Amino acid sequence: MELFGGILLAVVLAVVIMFFQKKKTKAAWQGVVTKIKEEADYYDDENNFREGQILIHYRTDAGKKGKIRMRRQHFGKMFPGLKAGDRLVKEAGEALPQWAR
Repeated sequence: MELFGGILLAVVLAVVIMFFQKKKTKAAWQGVVTKIKEEADYYDDENNFREGQILIHYRTDAGKKGKIRMRRQHFGKMFPGLKAGDRLVKEAGEALPQWAR
């Protein structure tokens, strides 16, 4: 019975995560980058190397705050030269916003 409860909990959790991801993907917004924070590389408790990530903080035109976390290499490909004050545009159906240069 414990196995069934664990499987049921995992399925419910997966459905909840999918619901929120779908809601985020449907959303469309425009906003301004407020801060870009770079996290350092580190080793976790099992001595595995973890690459630092980039956190992009933004505020939408509607006043809502948000942040995007991505790997350093993806940031360099998608947003080279992005800085605070630059505009982002998130279209409905897209996972990430685009830089409105």
